[in-house]
Amino acid sequence: MAASSNSSLSGSSVSSDAEEYQPPIWKSYLYQLQQEAPRPKRIICPREVENRPKYYGREFHGIISREQADELLGGVEGAYILRESQRQPGCYTLALRFGNQTLNYRLFHDGKHFVGEKRFESIHDLVTDGLITLYIETKAAEYISKMTTNPIYEHIGYATLLREKVSRRLSRSKNEPRKTNVTHEEHTAVEKISSLVRRAALTHNDNHFNYERTAPL
Repeated sequence: MAASSNSSLSGSSVSSDAEEYQPPIWKSYLYQLQQEAPRPKRIICPREVENRPKYYGREFHGIISREQADELLGGVEGAYILRESQRQPGCYTLALRFGNQTLNYRLFHDGKHFVGEKRFESIHDLVTDGLITLYIETKAAEYISKMTTNPIYEHIGYATLLREKVSRRLSRSKNEPRKTNVTHEEHTAVEKISSLVRRAALTHNDNHFNYERTAPL
C-alpha cells in the first residue's frame, strides 16, 4: 500500500525508494531481543517413567511436586521439565525457569503441544517461543506500549523518506495552487503506514503475549 502511494505521488520509480528503505527500528529492536532470549535447556529424567505419554520425551519426570520440579531445574535460566500433577492426576505441567523463578503452565496436547492458542510440533519449539515471549514481554513492554500511542512513523525509514519529500515539494512549490492537495495526500500516506505498523504491534501482542501461569497443581 505504501509503495503504490509513493509511486503515484512522486511520479518516480518505486525501485529507487526501495533502495533507500531501511527496516523499521521497532522490528530491529525486537529481533535483537529475540536473539538475546534464554535458550531452552531440557532437564532429562535419569530413570524410566511408567505411563509416560507417548508424545512426551525424557524431559517428563512423572508425578512430582512443584518443589521437586524447582529443585530439579537448579536455578538455570531456560531450564524446563514436564511433570504430572500430584493434585490432579492426568493433568500435565510445564515447569520453566525464567526471571529467577520457576513458572508453571498447564500443558495440553491435541496432536500438537500448547499452553495457549498457539500450537507447536514439539515441546522444544513451545519452550523456545515461550522464552522469547517472556523475554520480550519483560524487556520491551514499555517500548511496545509507546509504539501504540506515539506517532509510529517516527520509527520507520520509509515514512521518514516521505516526510522529506513533503518538505522538498513544499520548498519547490510555494506559489503553486496544488501545494495543499499534494501535502495532504502525502501526509495521508504517512498516516497509513503508521496505522499498519500500529496494527502489527498490536497483532504481535495478541498472538504471542498470551502465556498465563496455572493455579497450583
